Amino acid sequence: MKIAITGAQSTGKSTLLRFLKQDEDLKGFEYIDELTRKIAAKGININEEGSNMSQIFTITIHAENIIKDHFISDRCALDGLVYTRWLYDQGKVSKWIMEYAKGVADEVLPRYDYIFYLPPEIPIEDDGIRSADESFRKEVTKLFEHYIDRYKLKVFELTGSVADRAKTFKRILQPKMLFSVGLTEVDSLFDLTSVDGRTDRYLTDAYKYWVEKKYVDDESSKIYMSKIESNVGWAFVRETEHGVHLSRFTVEKKGSGLCGKIIQGLKSRYNSISLWSNPEALEFYKRNGFNFTGMKNKVDGKIYTYGVWKINK
Repeated sequence: MKIAITGAQSTGKSTLLRFLKQDEDLKGFEYIDELTRKIAAKGININEEGSNMSQIFTITIHAENIIKDHFISDRCALDGLVYTRWLYDQGKVSKWIMEYAKGVADEVLPRYDYIFYLPPEIPIEDDGIRSADESFRKEVTKLFEHYIDRYKLKVFELTGSVADRAKTFKRILQPKMLFSVGLTEVDSLFDLTSVDGRTDRYLTDAYKYWVEKKYVDDESSKIYMSKIESNVGWAFVRETEHGVHLSRFTVEKKGSGLCGKIIQGLKSRYNSISLWSNPEALEFYKRNGFNFTGMKNKVDGKIYTYGVWKINK
């Protein structure tokens, strides 16, 4: 997942990034710090005194960052475009630099999964690096609003204290968070071992079924595992043309919320999920958006009902 935190200078982006780094739920991300200090450390002028050289560094790094897999970045290609435009309007960078910034933005901006925008609601802090000019920040803010509208970007605004912003950030990210922080593919019987005897027997039977059906050798058949604190869960899935079929699914400790998180993780990866639910799990799947048909199947004395979840487009 590719995530950016954007906005004018002194809006709390770096503070928020530091706060998010401490969150255990987000440990799977790579964190990309602000570029300004790194560029200034090279002896290159920044802020209102930026130049062709400062913008070459900035824009190119944003272009390079987008190829990373799972990251949360302080600033993004939108920032590169906004500040380059301000400098261009002041006659401080060349036209080709402006065109370069726009070209990178055209290519890179659609590739972010989430862009979080921080409005200028806190006082400017003069730390000797960032600009303390309030009029400069206002002009830059207008450019952010202009390009967000021009590119029709879906941005999520974060306001309030840093804790409030982090809470909103996680709430918005929640449907896709599990995939980015721990839904991993496994193919070893060792990875299916549970300390709970009943769960361990279930996993052994599930793997035997996987082998008997030759799913173990099929690239479209996958086993995912997820860990949250001391709890572990597994999902056996078979990919189809339009989505995935959930064949086997269990966790060591029920009631911890891990089941729902794994389902959300699968939803983040696939457009549809089909399954046969036993009576005990039927209400759980309904709460998670599955619709059930009249198709039923009897296995080992239990009646299983066919259900499907599909992404809303």
